[in-house]
Amino acid sequence: MRRITIIGGGASGTLLAINLLRQQSDDRLEINLVEKRPAVGGGVAFSTEQEVHLLNVPAAKMGAFADEIDHFHTWLTTRGFNYEHAAFVPRRIFGDYLRECLRHANDQREPNITLNIFDDEAVDIAFGENKAQVILKGGDILYSEKIALAFGNFLPPHPSVADQVFTKSLKYFQDPWSGNVFDKIDMDDTVLIVGTGLSMVDVTMQLNKLGHRGEIDAISTRGLLPAVHKLGFTYPSFNDELTDLTRITDILKIVRSHAEKASANGSDWRAVIDNLRPITQSLWLGLPLAEKKYFMQHLSRYWNVARHRMPPEAAETIDELRGTGQLQILKGRLEQIQVDNDQFEVLYRNFGTEHRLQADVIVNCTGSESRFDQIDSSLVKGLLKGGRIRPDQLRFGLDATPDGKLMNVNGEPSELLYTLGTALKGILWESTAIPEIRVQAKQLARQLVTE
Repeated sequence: MRRITIIGGGASGTLLAINLLRQQSDDRLEINLVEKRPAVGGGVAFSTEQEVHLLNVPAAKMGAFADEIDHFHTWLTTRGFNYEHAAFVPRRIFGDYLRECLRHANDQREPNITLNIFDDEAVDIAFGENKAQVILKGGDILYSEKIALAFGNFLPPHPSVADQVFTKSLKYFQDPWSGNVFDKIDMDDTVLIVGTGLSMVDVTMQLNKLGHRGEIDAISTRGLLPAVHKLGFTYPSFNDELTDLTRITDILKIVRSHAEKASANGSDWRAVIDNLRPITQSLWLGLPLAEKKYFMQHLSRYWNVARHRMPPEAAETIDELRGTGQLQILKGRLEQIQVDNDQFEVLYRNFGTEHRLQADVIVNCTGSESRFDQIDSSLVKGLLKGGRIRPDQLRFGLDATPDGKLMNVNGEPSELLYTLGTALKGILWESTAIPEIRVQAKQLARQLVTE
């Protein structure tokens, strides 16, 4: 018998479980899925119940299976939803879809395959020879030959200012997805959102839906908003021009030239960026470490803006709020956050010039903590202390082989520990969205059963 434990039941862990249930194995296979949230299949991204929180990929491209990318849209149609192929569907519906895919895969599994779901938290792993014991907070011990760490997203790091007393305030929200955030924000509160990416868009959309009247300020170092999706454009592949390039500036020069050609020929730069999607991981793997660091320091913000776009419906609301002056997008680096008479006094600096503002509420939308040595998790801390895992060289996730085998402190690939999804971002760069994760889940499932 082979026993496989998946720690984390968000999108990546659920997709891995689905693919394991679809395997054919001569031996008995026991799959343990451990998730401390109330339900599997949601994670941070798809647990939201808010209708205004939309997928940022069209429905026809969000299928759970790498060989059936329109599966989600087909599912929507058979369930009576009236969404077009290009629709940006509420994320809560996609969470329901993943859970139904898991139930269906479990119903259709081979008789020698078993799925056990534990509503619990893994707090430690005891290692033996060619096997391990996953210890749960509730006391259960899961004997395992293979373990997949499907962590998903962690809480964002606090804003990097010297005095962290403000983090104790009842109106500072480190977790923008906490269920009680909006219950604690008064309609006339001035809200400061730290970060101007897709999470900021989500929070602003929900505030607007609730009829928020107060000012909303959103700040990031460059003050960049996600680009807006424009569908229906195509552009011929130019991937052969990028083969074997090992300098970011050379790649950037070619991409820019094609973006200009696209605009001149009636296409759109977004189609050029989308053309890179199938080869982004291989390009990243071929770059020297110094080039990756250069990209992270100088270009990653602009890539995220161009690559991770917001739906037109969201952009329309953001533009309206900016037009009325209720939403202000600020550019600068936070220098100081203090609390005075239940208000936040904020100092930020933009190109040497100091600016000050006051806020009643601060919502942290800077994104998941990726530095694993900073994560407050007994499991992660224990694995790091024991030398079983180590951060990647960019400190953007965990060190691993491209197929997900985790590296120990000596740089040796594990035969017990694997990962997928966000933890591989430093290794693969593009590793956080469903189109990439569904491929990883399919490949890793086969690997876990056959190795």
